Amino acid sequence: MSDTRIATFKTVYGVGTVKEVSELFRADYKKLKNKKNGFDEVSGLFNKYVLAITFLYSIPSIKNNLGIFRKVINEEGGIWKETVKSSFYIFDVYKAVSDSTEQKLIKKEENQKGLEFNVIEEIKRVKTLLDTRTYDVKKNQKEPQVRAYYLAYIKALAGGRRFAEVIKTATIVKKGSGYIFRGILKKDRSQKNEVEANLIVLTVDEYRAYTKELRSFINAKLKATKRPPLKDLTESQVNSIFSKVFNDAIKRISDGKVPNFHELRHYYAIEGTELFKVGTESDKDVRYRILGHHMKEDSTRTYKTIK
Repeated sequence: MSDTRIATFKTVYGVGTVKEVSELFRADYKKLKNKKNGFDEVSGLFNKYVLAITFLYSIPSIKNNLGIFRKVINEEGGIWKETVKSSFYIFDVYKAVSDSTEQKLIKKEENQKGLEFNVIEEIKRVKTLLDTRTYDVKKNQKEPQVRAYYLAYIKALAGGRRFAEVIKTATIVKKGSGYIFRGILKKDRSQKNEVEANLIVLTVDEYRAYTKELRSFINAKLKATKRPPLKDLTESQVNSIFSKVFNDAIKRISDGKVPNFHELRHYYAIEGTELFKVGTESDKDVRYRILGHHMKEDSTRTYKTIK
């Protein structure tokens, strides 16, 4: 959070983070419930606190941050839908988010249709480059850094994991007759933190080897810049330090076909929907399973099958 946002939080609420604001909300919400106040008062309290995220965050992040308040209301025995229903302002925000998301999805689908991006062939291409060390290293670049970009690229495309998972947290382990990813990052800690590992093209051993090499490079980079080792960094710190440079690299490696790192997860979902379908499983259920989403709606809206 920026210094300006922290200062604003402290001025309005006396604390500096959304989590602290949510705990203040919890305490006030309990007081109102215990006094058996009317519904309007509860809604008014909700509106007071929700300003913390609607004014201090970008529109696309508002829904995610509202989840913090939803959790408090549900945990304290309230009904989320009834609380927000009285606030036309919140519904205006939801509509703005939905309309914005819809337009982005339409544009993304149109772009992807024109790319003719073959995931399997791309993974094979990058694997050959890594095995033969024949990737392009420009004069102002160092070979280990460029190799790290390709390692992260192929891991995300073959395994579908998010940036911080690829860089730090996700590890493939044996479970029963198959393999799972452990270290899955979810905003809601109640959601599952593991998902079955379905890899495109790569074997588990290859994926593990790439992971070990990439994280070794990251740790060397951190040490050289006098930062803490990877194990001591939060996921937010990993994103802050490395995401921009890797996002820029993804554009170069894919010849502009992939605009950012997270888009690789979309391509994985597109290809994986067909590769990993079991029996009469629907496309929606395949995506739900391989991405590790808690709600099936997440998979159907954001990770459509596009060919």
